[in-house]
Amino acid sequence: MRSVGETVVDLFVRVVGSAKITVPLWEDARFILADVPLKAEEARKILPWGMKLTDPPTATLFIADYRKTGFTVPYKEAGVLVHVKTLFGTGCHCCWMPVDDDTALIYGRELLGYPKKLAKIDFEETPETIKASVTRRGVQVLSLEGKRGPSQSMPDPVFDVKTFNIGGMGQAFALNLVWLLRPIEVIHESYDAEVTVELNDSELDPLTTFIEPKVLRGQMAVTDIPGSYYMFPVGIAGIRWLSHTFPMRMR
Repeated sequence: MRSVGETVVDLFVRVVGSAKITVPLWEDARFILADVPLKAEEARKILPWGMKLTDPPTATLFIADYRKTGFTVPYKEAGVLVHVKTLFGTGCHCCWMPVDDDTALIYGRELLGYPKKLAKIDFEETPETIKASVTRRGVQVLSLEGKRGPSQSMPDPVFDVKTFNIGGMGQAFALNLVWLLRPIEVIHESYDAEVTVELNDSELDPLTTFIEPKVLRGQMAVTDIPGSYYMFPVGIAGIRWLSHTFPMRMR
C-alpha cells in the first residue's frame, strides 16, 4: 500500500515533470559501484529521524570519473549511498562524498546537500577493468577494483533514485532540512562486474564502523546526468544526527 508521502511525490512529479530543465551537467561519467551490507546498529546512528534502513541493510559504494562537466573541470568523486525507507518511498541517503575539485565541492554541498570534502582520488580504467581509490589525510580510506562482465540489457540505476540529502540551501549546524531530489540520468553502457572492496580505518572517515566490505553486487556504467526531476524539503535533521555524523561531514 502506498503511503501519503509517496502519493504526494508522484503528484508533484506529474505537475512539474513537463517543466523540468535539463542541461549538460555531466557527460561521459564513468562509474564503478558495489552494493555492500551494513552493520545495522551503527548505520542507524547516521540516519536522521524519519529514515530507516532497508531490509537487509545495504549501501552502494561508488567511485566516479567525471570526464566532462558543464560547471567545472573534469574531476573525480566517490560516495556511500545508504539504502533507506521513508514516508516518501524508498531511496538512498548519501552520508559521505569526497571529491578532488573545490568547485564541485561547493556546488554539491551548498546547493544539493551532498556531504562533500576534498580527497585524492585515483581512477584507472582499461577496456575490461577499473581500479579506483580514495585517500584522505594520508589514509587510503576506500578502494574498488572491478572486472567487467556481461552487458546489462535493463541496467540498474546509478543515480536515478529518490535521494534524501541534508543541508544544502538554508543549511545550519543544529537544525537542517532534509531535501528530496531525484537526478535524471542517461545510461549509455552498463555491465555486471566482479568488484572487490577494501576499507581502512580512519578517524576522520569512519567507514569501517558501519560498512561490511563484502560485495553483494558489482556494476560498471557510463552515464550522462543532465539535471534533476525535482528537489524539495521533506524533513528536518537535528542535533543528535549532527553528533553522529560530524566527523564524516566536517573533518
